[in-house]
Amino acid sequence: MDTGSTSTMRVKLWPQTYAVARLRALPDDVAFLEADGAPTALVVRHGDITVLVPEASLALLGDMAIEVERGWRALTLDTTLSFGTVGLLAAATRALAEIGVPVLAFASFATDHFLVPEGQVGRAVAALNQAALERFLGPR
Repeated sequence: MDTGSTSTMRVKLWPQTYAVARLRALPDDVAFLEADGAPTALVVRHGDITVLVPEASLALLGDMAIEVERGWRALTLDTTLSFGTVGLLAAATRALAEIGVPVLAFASFATDHFLVPEGQVGRAVAALNQAALERFLGPR
Protein backbone atom coordinates (compact mmCIF):
# COMPACT_ATOMS: atom_id res chain seq x y z
CA MET A 1 0.00 0.00 0.00
CA ASP A 2 1.39 3.38 -0.98
CA THR A 3 0.28 6.50 0.79
CA GLY A 4 0.65 10.16 -0.05
CA SER A 5 -0.19 12.22 -3.09
CA THR A 6 1.66 13.12 -6.26
CA SER A 7 2.71 16.46 -4.73
CA THR A 8 4.68 14.83 -1.90
CA MET A 9 7.40 12.25 -1.60
CA ARG A 10 5.66 8.89 -1.46
CA VAL A 11 5.78 6.96 1.79
CA LYS A 12 5.35 3.20 1.36
CA LEU A 13 3.69 1.35 4.22
CA TRP A 14 4.70 -2.30 4.29
CA PRO A 15 1.90 -4.73 5.22
CA GLN A 16 3.97 -6.88 7.59
CA THR A 17 4.20 -6.37 11.33
CA TYR A 18 7.86 -6.09 12.33
CA ALA A 19 10.00 -7.17 15.24
CA VAL A 20 13.33 -5.95 16.56
CA ALA A 21 15.34 -8.79 18.04
CA ARG A 22 18.66 -9.18 19.80
CA LEU A 23 20.45 -12.36 18.75
CA ARG A 24 22.78 -14.51 20.84
CA ALA A 25 25.19 -14.93 17.90
CA LEU A 26 25.58 -14.08 14.26
CA PRO A 27 23.56 -16.68 12.33
CA ASP A 28 25.34 -18.88 9.79
CA ASP A 29 22.37 -18.58 7.43
CA VAL A 30 20.83 -15.15 6.82
CA ALA A 31 17.94 -16.39 4.66
CA PHE A 32 15.56 -14.94 7.27
CA LEU A 33 16.54 -11.49 5.97
CA GLU A 34 14.94 -12.20 2.59
CA ALA A 35 11.39 -11.24 3.56
CA ASP A 36 9.44 -11.06 0.30
CA GLY A 37 11.06 -7.79 -0.73
CA ALA A 38 10.32 -6.04 2.55
CA PRO A 39 13.21 -4.06 4.04
CA THR A 40 15.18 -5.85 6.75
CA ALA A 41 18.37 -5.01 8.62
CA LEU A 42 21.13 -6.80 10.46
CA VAL A 43 23.23 -4.58 12.73
CA VAL A 44 26.37 -5.86 14.42
CA ARG A 45 28.20 -3.75 17.00
CA HIS A 46 30.71 -5.04 19.55
CA GLY A 47 28.86 -8.29 20.18
CA ASP A 48 25.39 -6.70 20.08
CA ILE A 49 23.62 -8.36 17.14
CA THR A 50 20.23 -6.91 16.23
CA VAL A 51 17.79 -7.69 13.43
CA LEU A 52 14.81 -5.69 12.19
CA VAL A 53 12.55 -8.12 10.36
CA PRO A 54 8.92 -8.97 9.69
CA GLU A 55 7.64 -10.96 12.68
CA ALA A 56 7.07 -14.01 10.47
CA SER A 57 10.84 -14.19 9.91
CA LEU A 58 11.45 -14.77 13.62
CA ALA A 59 10.42 -18.41 13.25
CA LEU A 60 13.45 -18.94 10.99
CA LEU A 61 15.73 -17.81 13.83
CA GLY A 62 14.71 -20.56 16.24
CA ASP A 63 16.24 -19.92 19.66
CA MET A 64 18.75 -17.36 18.31
CA ALA A 65 16.53 -14.45 19.42
CA ILE A 66 17.11 -13.67 23.10
CA GLU A 67 15.12 -10.41 23.32
CA VAL A 68 12.27 -9.38 21.03
CA GLU A 69 10.22 -6.21 20.65
CA ARG A 70 7.15 -6.79 18.48
CA GLY A 71 4.44 -4.64 16.98
CA TRP A 72 6.31 -2.30 14.64
CA ARG A 73 5.41 -1.27 11.09
CA ALA A 74 7.86 -0.34 8.35
CA LEU A 75 7.69 2.80 6.24
CA THR A 76 9.97 3.47 3.27
CA LEU A 77 10.63 6.76 1.51
CA ASP A 78 9.76 5.65 -2.00
CA THR A 79 12.56 7.43 -3.82
CA THR A 80 16.20 6.94 -4.67
CA LEU A 81 18.45 9.16 -2.58
CA SER A 82 21.93 10.32 -3.45
CA PHE A 83 24.68 10.07 -0.87
CA GLY A 84 24.86 13.88 -0.91
CA THR A 85 21.33 14.28 0.45
CA VAL A 86 21.54 16.41 3.59
CA GLY A 87 18.83 16.87 6.24
CA LEU A 88 16.18 14.44 5.01
CA LEU A 89 16.55 11.93 7.84
CA ALA A 90 16.66 14.74 10.40
CA ALA A 91 13.49 16.32 9.01
CA ALA A 92 11.65 13.00 8.90
CA THR A 93 12.54 11.97 12.44
CA ARG A 94 11.83 15.50 13.71
CA ALA A 95 8.33 15.33 12.17
CA LEU A 96 7.73 12.07 14.05
CA ALA A 97 9.25 13.35 17.29
CA GLU A 98 7.02 16.43 17.22
CA ILE A 99 3.93 14.23 17.40
CA GLY A 100 5.44 11.83 19.93
CA VAL A 101 5.92 8.81 17.65
CA PRO A 102 8.94 6.62 18.51
CA VAL A 103 11.00 5.73 15.46
CA LEU A 104 13.78 3.34 14.53
CA ALA A 105 15.46 4.59 11.36
CA PHE A 106 17.61 2.49 9.05
CA ALA A 107 18.83 2.84 5.51
CA SER A 108 19.48 0.71 2.49
CA PHE A 109 21.89 1.75 -0.24
CA ALA A 110 19.35 4.00 -1.95
CA THR A 111 16.70 5.10 0.54
CA ASP A 112 15.62 5.45 4.16
CA HIS A 113 13.28 3.21 6.15
CA PHE A 114 11.54 3.71 9.49
CA LEU A 115 9.93 1.42 12.03
CA VAL A 116 7.11 2.98 14.04
CA PRO A 117 4.72 1.39 16.56
CA GLU A 118 1.82 -0.30 14.81
CA GLY A 119 -0.75 1.68 16.79
CA GLN A 120 0.72 4.98 15.60
CA VAL A 121 1.32 4.20 11.94
CA GLY A 122 -1.52 6.42 10.66
CA ARG A 123 -0.19 9.44 12.54
CA ALA A 124 3.35 8.68 11.37
CA VAL A 125 2.37 8.47 7.70
CA ALA A 126 0.40 11.70 7.96
CA ALA A 127 3.32 13.51 9.63
CA LEU A 128 5.80 12.31 7.00
CA ASN A 129 3.47 13.31 4.17
CA GLN A 130 3.05 16.78 5.68
CA ALA A 131 6.79 17.28 6.28
CA ALA A 132 7.44 18.29 2.63
CA LEU A 133 10.40 15.91 2.45
CA GLU A 134 10.70 16.28 -1.33
CA ARG A 135 12.45 19.60 -0.71
CA PHE A 136 15.56 17.58 0.15
CA LEU A 137 15.72 15.92 -3.23
CA GLY A 138 17.84 17.37 -6.01
CA PRO A 139 16.43 18.56 -9.32
CA ARG A 140 14.72 15.87 -11.35
